Amino acid sequence: MYFKYEEKNEIHVPFPYSRIMTPFMTSDTASGDIPFSIHMAQWEPGAEVDEHIHTDATEAMYCLSGSGKASIGDEVFDLVPDSMICALPNERHWIKNTGTEKLKVLCIFSPPTSAQILRKRAEDAYENYLKTGKK
Repeated sequence: MYFKYEEKNEIHVPFPYSRIMTPFMTSDTASGDIPFSIHMAQWEPGAEVDEHIHTDATEAMYCLSGSGKASIGDEVFDLVPDSMICALPNERHWIKNTGTEKLKVLCIFSPPTSAQILRKRAEDAYENYLKTGKK
């Protein structure tokens, strides 16, 4: 199977979780069964993802460029190029760009996820923010 990162597949997530997610190897783009999926996440300075869990998947997040903070459970780590965090199923985690340039992170899910599921989770977090005003 061949996969290519393409900007046309970007999912733009609005404030306060402003980021761009670009799925490029997902269960809905594969021509067969794959054991994991990959998408790129990018945050502008100050942007973050909400604290969340994945009930049935492990997510590994590898920093390509930029800098920020990342948490797994109650621990907070510096997220810098060539570092990564890994959240097992049901582990709370979040990422925030605390640097001055775009933070780019490669996100790997096992079992694989789809672009549709990524979009839905982002939309649900945004809707919850609109209802509660809480991040």
